[in-house]
Amino acid sequence: MTEMLEKFLTPGEFYAEPEPVIAETLVGSCVAVCLYNYKRGFGAMNHFLMDRPKDPADADIGWYGVTSTRHIIDAVLEIDPAPTHYRADIFGGAAVLETAAADGGVGTANVEVALEVLRSAHIAVTRQEVGGTRGRRIRFNMRTGEIECRFAGDIPRRRLVH
Repeated sequence: MTEMLEKFLTPGEFYAEPEPVIAETLVGSCVAVCLYNYKRGFGAMNHFLMDRPKDPADADIGWYGVTSTRHIIDAVLEIDPAPTHYRADIFGGAAVLETAAADGGVGTANVEVALEVLRSAHIAVTRQEVGGTRGRRIRFNMRTGEIECRFAGDIPRRRLVH
């Protein structure tokens, strides 16, 4: 098997192409949605900062969960239009600031919008590693569906296999 390209997603970025990669990101109150097509072995991932734009004219789809998650769903459904062939995992949504109220519920709102968009697309959510007060590092192999998740700063990794 050929070596896979690795891509690190920064806030506001997403990857939704038919060529599988190993995608990584680090989320705190931000959220990452990992979509995996278990019938054909490919996936997509995003990393968004806020649930929805305050100004409807804001065209930066990567920054907002409602647009970024819809975008990666639309992209994968162009390759295989059957929503039942996909599974979604959601990571992040932590309250990483000193007090839970300090972030204004950003993490919770991010998780809720991801669930809302996935539900409206009829894509099953198989795992949620959300909330808490610590960031998470995510490594998603889009060929196999394997996801490694660990708290930021931790050495051991928990492997999450579809």
